[in-house]
Amino acid sequence: MTYRYAELAGARIAYRASGSGPALVLMKNNRRPPDFPIADQLAQQFRVLQIHPVGFGAADRPDEYDIGNIGGQVRTVLDHEGIDRFAIWGFSQPACMSAIAACSTDRATALVMGGVTPIGFPTDGEMRRLEREPRLPRPALEFWRSYRTYDWHHELRLYSGVKIAYIGTEDPAIRRLRKLKPVLEGIGFTYLEFDGLTHATCGLGDASAAGRRVARAVVDCLISRGVGVSG
Repeated sequence: MTYRYAELAGARIAYRASGSGPALVLMKNNRRPPDFPIADQLAQQFRVLQIHPVGFGAADRPDEYDIGNIGGQVRTVLDHEGIDRFAIWGFSQPACMSAIAACSTDRATALVMGGVTPIGFPTDGEMRRLEREPRLPRPALEFWRSYRTYDWHHELRLYSGVKIAYIGTEDPAIRRLRKLKPVLEGIGFTYLEFDGLTHATCGLGDASAAGRRVARAVVDCLISRGVGVSG
C-alpha cells in the first residue's frame, strides 16, 4: 500500500490521494483499511485526501509531539499538494479531528461530523474513564485532552463554512445528539439521521450499500449548499 507523506515539526503525516475536483479531506485514525470503502465513490467527484495525523494510522509516532495540532497538519498536507480550499469529513473520533482542522483556518469550506456529539464530549465522567483505560493509546488520550480545551459551542458557532452532523438511529449516541439538535441547528448545522443504522454501518469504514447511501446523502447535502459544485 502506498502512502504519501508531508512533514511538520520533524514528524511525517501520512495520506493517500485519489480523484480530481474540489478537495475533500477524510480524517483517519487507523491504518486499516488503507482506503475508506467510500473513497472510490467520492473520488468520482472530489480530490479525496485521506489523512492520518501524527500519532495515528500510518503517520509517525514520535515520543513528543503536539497531538492537538491537527489543523496545522491538515494545512501542511494541503500545501504539499498545492490545494487551497477544502471540505473536511470525519466520523467518530476523526469527526472531532475534523472540527479542530476546520475551525483553525478560513480555508475550510465545509465540516462534516458523523457519529459523535460535537459539543460537550467527552464529559468529565467520560474523560475520567478514558484516563483509566489501559488499552487506550497515548496519542488518542492526548487528543481528547486537547479537544476538551476548546469551547466547542463558541468555535462551531463562529465557523462560517457549511456544517453537517449525522448519525444512525441505532447508534448509542442518538439520544444525546437529538437533545443537542436544536443547539446545532441554531448555530448553522444541517442535522441528518439514518434510520436503522448503527455506529458501524453509518461510518466511513462501512463498505455495504448502507455506507454508500450515507455517503450519497451527505454529498447531496454538500452540493445543495454549494460545496463541490466547482473547483
